[in-house]
Amino acid sequence: MKIHNYIFLVPIFDSAQLVQHASTKSDEIRAKGLPFIADGFKVTVATDAIYAAERSEVLERATSLVDVVPTPPDEVDDWMEGNSQLAHVALKKLAKLRLSPTAQKTYLEQLVNQFLDSENALTRLREKYPDQWEAATGARVRKERKLVLEYPPGSTNSAADVTTIVRSLKEELARQAPALDDAFVDAMSWGSIADWLMRCPLDFEIESAS
Repeated sequence: MKIHNYIFLVPIFDSAQLVQHASTKSDEIRAKGLPFIADGFKVTVATDAIYAAERSEVLERATSLVDVVPTPPDEVDDWMEGNSQLAHVALKKLAKLRLSPTAQKTYLEQLVNQFLDSENALTRLREKYPDQWEAATGARVRKERKLVLEYPPGSTNSAADVTTIVRSLKEELARQAPALDDAFVDAMSWGSIADWLMRCPLDFEIESAS
């Protein structure tokens, strides 16, 4: 068996120096006169675009790339104490929903829990699978940019409306990052709601009495 071609796979192919480097290495290997190297041996520079079909198949295969690890309750409490201003903003908005004061606090705690779960999972995803991280965060950013158009401030007034937004984001993530499993998508969607409530892209209105 003789080797005719060596594919030098790179993330970005935008420099003539890569071609020069490949040509130099091709000459060096051929000059060694190795029995398993073909006379016409060459190094070819390429990106994963040459495996487009295979790459799509892998990216569309939903799997547990990283586990969503539940955040301990004491860490949730510590985060809320250390970010009291953000928590206060979210709580003021939740007060507009048809929830009791106790339910509002519990609702916020669970949202923050999901926020921390998803942010920790996203950090691990970025370290291990940067392409999937980019797809997931990109989908969330695009959804946030359209949030004010799809759900203008004051157009939502119940917890059911929040669930509708979550469902919409989950569908968006499933399209843009199909390799992510349901647990990850669910945590990221609810975590995004917490983020949007604290940073203000999302707000509610008080339902007027009929």
